Formats: sequence, C-alpha cells, structure tokens
Amino acid sequence: MLDNTPSRTAEVVALIRALELSYYGEKSLLKDKYAGRFLSDFYMSIYNRLSILPEFVSFFVNGASLGLFDFITLRHAFMDSYVRKLGPQMPVVLLGAGYDSRSLRLREYIGHGIWEFDFPATQRRKKFYLRNERIEGDQPHYCEVDFMKESLPEIFGRSGLAKAPALILWEGVSMYVSEEIVRSTIKAVKEYFGPGSVLVFDYWHSTMNHPVKDMFQTVMPYLMDIIYNEKFTFGATTDEMRTLATGCGAKKFESYNGKQMMTKLSLTSRLPLTSASMAVIEF
Repeated sequence: MLDNTPSRTAEVVALIRALELSYYGEKSLLKDKYAGRFLSDFYMSIYNRLSILPEFVSFFVNGASLGLFDFITLRHAFMDSYVRKLGPQMPVVLLGAGYDSRSLRLREYIGHGIWEFDFPATQRRKKFYLRNERIEGDQPHYCEVDFMKESLPEIFGRSGLAKAPALILWEGVSMYVSEEIVRSTIKAVKEYFGPGSVLVFDYWHSTMNHPVKDMFQTVMPYLMDIIYNEKFTFGATTDEMRTLATGCGAKKFESYNGKQMMTKLSLTSRLPLTSASMAVIEF
C-alpha cells in the first residue's frame, strides 16, 4: 500500500461484494447493500457495466479472476458466520477493516461493540462515504492505526478494548505482511484477549505442490504489485500455518479451503480459488 493512500484492494473487495448481490439477489451470501457506496468513480463505472449482466455471467467473472471472486465472497460469508455465532457473546474486532459493512449488515448480532482498526487514509475515506448514512444503534469504534509502527497491545489498549475474550477478524491482510508480523499478531491476540478468544483470518499458500498451480503462486504476488502496488509477501501451507499457530499458543487450529467453506456454509454453486484458505484459531 502506498503511504497516505486508501487501499485499492479494499475497494476491489467492496466491488466484488456489490457485484455478488447484483448477480445473486435473494440467493446472495452477503446481501451487502452498502458495498457499492464505498466505490470511487472508476470502480463504480466497472460496477455499472458488470452489474446489469445476468447471474450466469458471475461464472465468467469468477473464471477471469481465477476463482478470486467466489473466494472473497465465501471468505466474507465464512467470517459473517462467526459474527452471528460469537458477536452476541463478545466484542468483534476488525484488524485492517477496509470497507467492511458488518456493523451495518450484522448489527443485530453485535452485542458488545465492534472495533474497526485500519490505516488512516482508508478509514477516513470510509467515514467520508458514510457521512450521509443514517446508522441506527451504536457506532463502530473507529481506530486509526499504523500497524507497521505500533504494537498491537498498544493499539488495543488505547482503543478502550477490555482484556477479555473477543472475536478478531483479520481479513485480506496476512499475505501482505511478513511471517514475523503474522506470528506477533497471533501472540498479541492471545496475550491481550486471553482464553476464549477466537482469531479468524485468511492466508495465501506458498506452494500447492503442483507444477502448474505453483507457477500461478509464483506469478500472483508480482501481478498484485503491478496492479495495486500491494505485493504478496507471506504464504504458508496448512501444516506450516498450524505449526506457526500452535507455536504461538493456539489451543485449537482449523483450516478451511474453498470447498470446505462451501460445505460449512451448505453451498454447492461456487468455484473459489484453491490457493488460499481460512484459519480459525481458538485460545
């Protein structure tokens, strides 16, 4: 991400969420009517061209993105399921919130507040787009941070978050940071929020042990850098991530690839990429 520049990938994710509702309507996983409000003129023009096309076009959009379209919507729905399950019991914490709309879409499941942490440029842009939105109930706790300059315990402490169990969602971030930051994040969540906390995040696979798929794994980080100035820097196999998590004090580790997420969400009609998975860590 460029300094003082809102995240472009966060806007792409918002575009995908908006298109998912346009294509699937009542069958939409997310039903995110807010996502389109975070789009700049450039991405809104893309949305306007693609959204008027029939549902079956989503198959081609997903194919053109090598499964990224379906993975992002599945990833988001998978995390939504944890908000519905745990949000009534504990605070919801979003690390690198981007243009998330859970505080609006899932308000009825958030019983102990929602905290959104992100870089100032992205978060200010989000609040600018929401300035005319009539939001009922408690406002999210917006926290501008620089994850590269501050430690997570310091960030959590000044936000007013209690040192008590929480649900932490870390979406679309781990692949852009170093292994050490992934490790320190897991440790910080464990040490600050303690037993009973749950951390859910997605991670990129460094290898698929398949010649053709590994070629894609090699090229993808450079494509992200060229297109979005946001290069992939970290990846791990499921076994490597499990070892990393348990080494940081995880009591339980689970990993779900795209097909496994579909099973958990009782879906059969999506075709997500296979080069990333979701990790669920319980402390």
